[in-house]
Amino acid sequence: MENEPERQVRDLEATVVAIREALELAERDADDRLQEAAAQAAAEADQLKAMITTLRQELEAQEQRHAEELQHQKQQAADEVRQLQATIQAIRQELEAKRR
Repeated sequence: MENEPERQVRDLEATVVAIREALELAERDADDRLQEAAAQAAAEADQLKAMITTLRQELEAQEQRHAEELQHQKQQAADEVRQLQATIQAIRQELEAKRR
């Protein structure tokens, strides 16, 4: 039969082993949660990058359409100015012809 001090030492060793195992398990769980959080953050970052790319492309397309529309409006305005100048010239010529 073992004496009391040997039993206490064995109990303490068993307690230390149990605590060590619990700490290792807790550490693995913490590492797993950290890896999961890192993976989720990476996935969210990828989603945000994709969203930024999409929004940038949409903005560039809008800017292009706006520039094209602005160019079209400038062309229309220039055409109208030419037509008005031609009309003014025709009226002047008509008036000069009537004065003669």
